[in-house]
Amino acid sequence: MTTGEETDAFFVAQGRQLERYKTSGGAGRRVALGRVIVPFDSASAATRKRYAAYAAGRHERTLSPQGERRTLFARDLVGTADQILEALHADPILPHVQEFRLELPYEFIDEDYRQILHDFVTLIGPELGWRAPALQPLSPRAGDVRSLKSGY
Repeated sequence: MTTGEETDAFFVAQGRQLERYKTSGGAGRRVALGRVIVPFDSASAATRKRYAAYAAGRHERTLSPQGERRTLFARDLVGTADQILEALHADPILPHVQEFRLELPYEFIDEDYRQILHDFVTLIGPELGWRAPALQPLSPRAGDVRSLKSGY
């Protein structure tokens, strides 16, 4: 989501905002990008239909500025991991950021979120260069008795 200042094109507006940020002192600072992503590779046929209906119901808002503030929305990326990766590789903003934020739809159920996260972590994230961090064993801090008690 961004404001359509002097343009109706989402990526043009977002690119201009990023450029203004960099030229006004943000150069070299961390920048994150967020996109709504709903992969359906491991989803059931019924869930895929529901995801497609969700995206279709939100598509209209991506076609023109919304409201007095001329809010622009990026298209939700819904489809197979390959389709989503194709769209992300074509995203003109992605090469200019250091971090990517997966944005999830608000109205889904827990099972949907688990499936979306699974597909993203196993199929999409690695293709964008993301690797899961190695898990470290949990150990209490020295002198912190509370961390050893149940319920803390």
